[in-house]
Amino acid sequence: MRSRYLRYPCEAAIFNLREGQVPQARTHSTSLFLFPGKAKISDKPQNEIAELLGTKPRTIYRHFKWLLDRNWMGKDTVNGWYFFRGLDRIRQIEDWKRNRAAVMLPEDLHNFKEFLIGAVLSSIVKTGKGAGTDRPCKGSEPSGFPVSLSLIQSVMGVSRRSAITYVKIAKKGGYIKKRPNLRQVVGISSKDIELLKQNNVNRVKVNLFGSSDSITVKPEQLRKDKGYVYAQLANLITPEVLLKKR
Repeated sequence: MRSRYLRYPCEAAIFNLREGQVPQARTHSTSLFLFPGKAKISDKPQNEIAELLGTKPRTIYRHFKWLLDRNWMGKDTVNGWYFFRGLDRIRQIEDWKRNRAAVMLPEDLHNFKEFLIGAVLSSIVKTGKGAGTDRPCKGSEPSGFPVSLSLIQSVMGVSRRSAITYVKIAKKGGYIKKRPNLRQVVGISSKDIELLKQNNVNRVKVNLFGSSDSITVKPEQLRKDKGYVYAQLANLITPEVLLKKR
């Protein structure tokens, strides 16, 4: 490997996930790790990339076509070179404005989609807009920050089912930690919950235990356990991806 790590733009992670170009982006990232910006066409760099990723050279060659069309790669047929655009150049080509990046290591190439999802979720936590509200305090990030499924759907352009799957695979890959966010509520009974569901009530306002605050939730978010009622809020996400500026 010629590079020890890449500072991968979080906007690139979002783009790849939304556009369904994760395999092509993985090929491009691999080329940045392996080659000093260019490689001889006659050396067939697709073979080296394919060997590292455990796939077939013709698959990588198909990715090259997309990368060339997108101008993430260049090709000098006269002198026989492929050129692999650096990430700063890609940012210019795609007109990405934000400079937040996730540190990618060579081993992340083998869990590339999981890494991209983890990078996006980590960026959401860093921004502090996970559940549509500002971060309560700076110290809330290490123990987790609420990230709603609706926000994941919006940012990544996926369905609710896919958003749930994305969180699961990012967690399995070790790129985030996730834990339930249950808050005990008072003034409502198990019977009340059943009546709300039977009457197709969309939302209900409930009071938080030990607090003067109240929240509005869907009846489906209310859980019963050992005689108590809890509101299941957005899962708490703790990022495991290092973020830096480009």
